[in-house]
Amino acid sequence: TPSHFNGTAPQSASRFFSSAALLSVLSLVSPHPPTDTPELPAAAFAVLQDSSAPMPEVHVGTSHQEQRVVGYLTCTHLHAIEGDAAVRCEQLDLLLQWGAEFRQSSSRPPEGEKVLEDLVAFDVILGDLNFDNCSSEDKLEQQHALFTQYKDPCRLGPGEDKPWALGTLLDPSGLYDDDVSSPESLQKVMENEEGRKEYLVFPPSKNQCPASSQKGRKIPLKGNGRRIDYILYSDEGQQPDWKLEMEEFSFVTQLAGLTDHLSVAMRLAVSTGEEEP
Repeated sequence: TPSHFNGTAPQSASRFFSSAALLSVLSLVSPHPPTDTPELPAAAFAVLQDSSAPMPEVHVGTSHQEQRVVGYLTCTHLHAIEGDAAVRCEQLDLLLQWGAEFRQSSSRPPEGEKVLEDLVAFDVILGDLNFDNCSSEDKLEQQHALFTQYKDPCRLGPGEDKPWALGTLLDPSGLYDDDVSSPESLQKVMENEEGRKEYLVFPPSKNQCPASSQKGRKIPLKGNGRRIDYILYSDEGQQPDWKLEMEEFSFVTQLAGLTDHLSVAMRLAVSTGEEEP
């Protein structure tokens, strides 16, 4: 569609969509019905502060042996204040801890019931993490254990993204310009290097105040902007003969003019090794 373009060549599967939600309200949409959600400890709300982390289990099918096939989704919006890397890292620590505890408890059958354990198809974390993989100010977050447990399709390693990865934070000063006012026009701008330099937020330069506008500046820009919206996935806990693959990663311009974020979407495919899924 005109409002959707791919970061990698597309190759049916589960789809996931991430964007900074309007009015800072998180929403999670899935075609699969939720079957369980964790009861987070009271301390969670103090640590998450103005953030949130719904992490439902979703039912995606049933195996030939009548085992439930489930997936796990965690949607979050981390602490936003610049310079508070330690806070974001603490939030990520707890997300990993709570997620592991929830998966362990929910996949086991109730005591006394003769029911087979659930089969895990995927485990996904998505949302606005409020740091990027290229800014020198975000080095602490870039090296977090999150990226050893989950795969970031856009990332080569700490401090380096793949060439096709785009920043997802738009410069607010140009948000309502005619050039980016529609999904089609925003896509056209994002597909052009000079357009990206004008309308995306880039890591702050030592020669520029971070709070000032980028429009019209002459400072050379490197990379493709600040990518603070993520979709990460893990195949940990899958059956040995199952295979989880990312088929497509996309940057979506459908919300042009409504938010200062460029949305991202990912399609995953799970192969179970059986002729009939």
